[in-house]
Amino acid sequence: MGLCRNLVNTFNLSWLKKRDLRKAQTETNVPQHNLVLDVATRWGTKQKMIERVLEQLPAIRRVLVEDRKHGHLNPTWQDVSVLESINAAIKPVADFTDVLSGERYVTVSSVKPVLELLQGKLLSPDPNDTALTANIKANMCKVLKTKYSPSEIQNLLTKATILDPRYRSTMEDAEVLDDVKEKLLQELLDMNEEELKRECASGENCVKAAGVSEGSESEPPATKKKRLCDLLQIRRTQLTSHQTLASVPKRV
Repeated sequence: MGLCRNLVNTFNLSWLKKRDLRKAQTETNVPQHNLVLDVATRWGTKQKMIERVLEQLPAIRRVLVEDRKHGHLNPTWQDVSVLESINAAIKPVADFTDVLSGERYVTVSSVKPVLELLQGKLLSPDPNDTALTANIKANMCKVLKTKYSPSEIQNLLTKATILDPRYRSTMEDAEVLDDVKEKLLQELLDMNEEELKRECASGENCVKAAGVSEGSESEPPATKKKRLCDLLQIRRTQLTSHQTLASVPKRV
């Protein structure tokens, strides 16, 4: 990661390097994209930085091979192997980071479906994974499981998922579904008149806020929600298709 940051900074802080990179991109027939520097507060940018360095590797090497001062930044085959392993591990989950980081729309109801998809499919071991990729996936699953394992968090996520019509039908455990429904109903019955008024007022404010955001230049919350739902569905469809193709016997 340090090598990538030094590499990106070397090109981004020099107009001569940018010029040479453009020329090398044309000569090596790679997309004319700028290099991306990661941001400490958003881990998804690390994946974008690594992916862009790997994409631009032929052009980068073309520039650095003639530069004695920065020639040491030219990635070795060991560096490339490590970067490819890291990218293979974190790329499948990168699509969800921006969508789940929203502040103008509800994301809590999507956490449980996303976790199930990550732990059950996207981060599951693959025969083609390197040892480093498999290790990163296993550690990511371990961290996610530990973070969301407390019963209080699980109850909250399950309630939010059931209340969201996009995911309600995905609840497979009928016993858990009925139990959570009873708890939600009991919570409503236990609320006094003042609490109900506050909840109704809060709901009206949310509707008004949604109407204001739809009239603004920013993207409406409903569109964002649909994108996340579509993303989950696309991922499930792709994984199902791959599994179906893998199970079809090849003709001799």
